[in-house]
Amino acid sequence: MTTEDIRAQIKQSISTVTGIEVADIPDSAAYRDDLGLDSLSILEVAINVEFHYKVEVPEEELKEIRNIDDTIAVIQRHLQAKAAA
Repeated sequence: MTTEDIRAQIKQSISTVTGIEVADIPDSAAYRDDLGLDSLSILEVAINVEFHYKVEVPEEELKEIRNIDDTIAVIQRHLQAKAAA
């Protein structure tokens, strides 16, 4: 799974939750500042991504996610841990 594959999935999840077109979502968009998402929308995006990749991210980590790059890093970390298990 490449970084770009994960980024594309996150953008698709954002689009599903918010109605923002994928093409209108910058690669390193900040959820609140760039996209205007509230806490509930950010949580929905995170849950969609968790479901897609079949990983479970602890709530403490979810609270630290601020942008797409943060989300990619968390998903990659959990995918690597899952593969190592």
